[in-house]
Amino acid sequence: MECRVILDHSRRRPVERARATLRLALRYAADGVVGIGMAGEESHSLRPFADVLREARDAGLHLVHHAGEMCGPDSIREALDVGMAERLGHGIRVLDDPELLAEVRDRAVPLEVCPSSNVALGLVPSYGGHPLPRLTGAGLAVTLSTDIPSVAGVRLTDEYRRARDAFGYDDEALAALARAAADASFAPEETKARLHREVDDWLASPD
Repeated sequence: MECRVILDHSRRRPVERARATLRLALRYAADGVVGIGMAGEESHSLRPFADVLREARDAGLHLVHHAGEMCGPDSIREALDVGMAERLGHGIRVLDDPELLAEVRDRAVPLEVCPSSNVALGLVPSYGGHPLPRLTGAGLAVTLSTDIPSVAGVRLTDEYRRARDAFGYDDEALAALARAAADASFAPEETKARLHREVDDWLASPD
C-alpha cells in the first residue's frame, strides 16, 4: 500500500490559516505531502486565497479543490482560474455548461466523483439518477471516489459495486474507472504503471 497526502483547508477559515496549511505541507513534502486543496462550502470564494495558492503551485505542490458539487459552473471556473486546480473534487455541475465541459475535457482535468456522498447529501435524488454515466459519456476524466465516511459510510469497493448495480457497468467499464484513477493520481509513474498492470490482471482473472 502506498499513499500520499493532500492537506485540505476550509474556505470558511481565515487566509492566515491557509498559509499555515501551506507551511505545514512544505515542511512535510519530503514525507509524502504532495498538495493542498480548498474544501468546504463552495459559496465562499477562492479569491482571498489566490496568493497562497500561487505560492503553493510555485513551490511544486499540487492543487485540488472542491467545486461544482453544491454550486454551479462558476465555482468550477473559479477553481480552474483562481485556484489553478489540477483536479476537481466532485465537479458534477460541469454538465450545466457545455462550453466549460468542453474545456475541462480538453484540458483533461480529472473529476473525483462521489455518487454515494452526493446521494446522502441530497444533491442527486438517487444513485441510479446520478450523472456519473453522463460525465464519462461526455469524455471527461472521471474517478470513482468516496467522501464523508461519517455520512455516506461507503468503502471504495462498495462504490464500485453500487456503480455496477445501478448502471449495469461491466468489468471493462469498472476497469476504465480504475485506470482513470491511477492516471489522475499524483503517484510516481512507476506506481501508475504497476496499477495499470494490476487492473489488467484483474480483467484477465477467470473470477
